[in-house]
Amino acid sequence: MNATELRRRVTTRVPPGAVTVALSGGADSAVLAWALADRADVTALTIDHGLPGSAALVAAADRIASQLGLRHRVAAVAPRSATEGDLRTARLAALEGESSGWIVTGHTADDQAETVLGNLLRGAGPGGLAGIPVRRGRFVRPLLDVRRTETRSLAAELGLPFADDPQNEDLGVRRNRIRTETLPALAAAYNPRLSEALVRAGAALAADDALLEERATRVPLRRDEEAVLIPASALTQLPAAMAARVVRRGLRLLLGDHAGDAAAITGALAAAAGSGVATLRGGLDARREGPWLAIAGPPPPLPEPVELSLTGPTRFGAWLLARGGPVQVPVSGPALVRAVRPGDRIAMGRGSKLVAEALREAGVPERLRRRWPVVEEHGRIAWVVGVRVAPGGAEAGVAMAARREPL
Repeated sequence: MNATELRRRVTTRVPPGAVTVALSGGADSAVLAWALADRADVTALTIDHGLPGSAALVAAADRIASQLGLRHRVAAVAPRSATEGDLRTARLAALEGESSGWIVTGHTADDQAETVLGNLLRGAGPGGLAGIPVRRGRFVRPLLDVRRTETRSLAAELGLPFADDPQNEDLGVRRNRIRTETLPALAAAYNPRLSEALVRAGAALAADDALLEERATRVPLRRDEEAVLIPASALTQLPAAMAARVVRRGLRLLLGDHAGDAAAITGALAAAAGSGVATLRGGLDARREGPWLAIAGPPPPLPEPVELSLTGPTRFGAWLLARGGPVQVPVSGPALVRAVRPGDRIAMGRGSKLVAEALREAGVPERLRRRWPVVEEHGRIAWVVGVRVAPGGAEAGVAMAARREPL
């Protein structure tokens, strides 16, 4: 492939708008930056993990950006560890946090082949075997059908001052062993064009996976402060392949783009079928709440008490209370909106009832009861919001409405 053809491919695959090129200092990203350098809205961003060899790569990236006339920024990022997974997670998070618009990376066909084979070796499902997506969210990878030898040859031909990452020679890194040992051995023994075959297999699986994902997105999900709610009937009636994708969507809303391993999905589906509470990774649990499967993390802190406004809206956690609704609340002056406390009672026609019991009878999930809002006036519970109003009190009271807003 010549330079003109590569530039044409890149420019047609990267959508209009601001672009951040992930410039590592290596040949692949150098050629990518060259292909996009004529755009007026391009910035180069280098992630510095502070590893051996990072300083040389940052210096190379700076030389490349300077030669191409690109704005260049460096973001220092310390991952939790130097493992491949933690480095990738930290790098992707930094690219998203430090960029605006599209984020364009220089992954090549060889990266794709290594990813597909690596995912196969760890027993991944169709999503993993589909490999690296051409586009996901703000990330765009326009070189996935270009070989690494081609980008390296073009980088040399264009005189781009790239550097090689010494970490790529470390055989303690799983991907490096796949690249330098496993792939060459399999190619020599079985298929000299193994990389191309893996890329084709990944593309075929990506097409199938995209169709199933599109079908799965038709199942509506709801959010509250710490949980994702999924219709349990959908999970028990859909084909297993689609139900798993629906659960994975929910997990990723809570934990990010890489959540949703097989154990978590299996546990959540079992909970949807009524097997009890499933404890999942990431501090989550899954349980039935009436018609929903709730996948929830640790509860957020209780909202601070606030004075009830009788003229404008009152915000309490996820709740919005406002004057002018259908509920006649017996308050006549200053009142407080606060979370339920142990032992709270609300008056009834005869006697009183524990607020916790009123919430249970109303079908409020147990995990929400401890922070459910009540309106208190002079030590008396006048309103368990959305559930029960106390009798008596002010002659006219105040007409109120309450809405619990989804996140």
